[in-house]
Amino acid sequence: MKKIFTLFVALFCSVAMFAQDTKGMFEFADKNGNVVPNGSTLTKTEVEKSGKRLQINTGLFVKPVKPELNGEKLGAKLRVEVENLDHGTIQYCLLGSCSAASEKGTFNSTSNFVDKLDDLATEWIMGTDKEGKALKGEATVKLTLVACKKVSLGLDEFDIEQFEWQEVGDCSSVTVKFVYDGTTAINGVADNTNATVVARYAADGTRLSAPQKGLNIVKLSNGKTVKYIK
Repeated sequence: MKKIFTLFVALFCSVAMFAQDTKGMFEFADKNGNVVPNGSTLTKTEVEKSGKRLQINTGLFVKPVKPELNGEKLGAKLRVEVENLDHGTIQYCLLGSCSAASEKGTFNSTSNFVDKLDDLATEWIMGTDKEGKALKGEATVKLTLVACKKVSLGLDEFDIEQFEWQEVGDCSSVTVKFVYDGTTAINGVADNTNATVVARYAADGTRLSAPQKGLNIVKLSNGKTVKYIK
């Protein structure tokens, strides 16, 4: 019994130490690379227009700091915990691969290697009334960058190697509270007037050379990300 207890304590300590080692591997940052401290709470009210809908962007980027553990390169994913959502959807992305949540709960982006500062393009897209006017309300999300390890599953029937991503540990977390009171001035339309397209992606993260039917995610030279449906 004593041996079992000792083994359990050793295993618990090793897991805790392993998780501690992932702290700060990936950090939240602004578009200039300034790190947003772990545990921060941000309140966002600046409204942008995306197509016919209004949205409030987190303005957060993922910044790789030291994405290695014991000499092995690690990737990252974004965990999104929707704590409050009066209406609309929370859209979240990693390296151009985007998903959306329309209810409370915990959601995860795809995992991938992140080699440079990248826009998470995570925002609250507000719901509208029958006349298409954005509704007043709030939304709150907790965002966590999670270090992940790419693990081989062997060859499939076509001799193509298959992989899966396994969580290693949390790196950094921030809480974002979105607030729209119905009177906030709309920004972003004029700001994009002189901006040029830096990159264009499909909803699954595939880079596009030209606009395509469906959702287009466009990164602009001014650091903003615009989404529209063609």
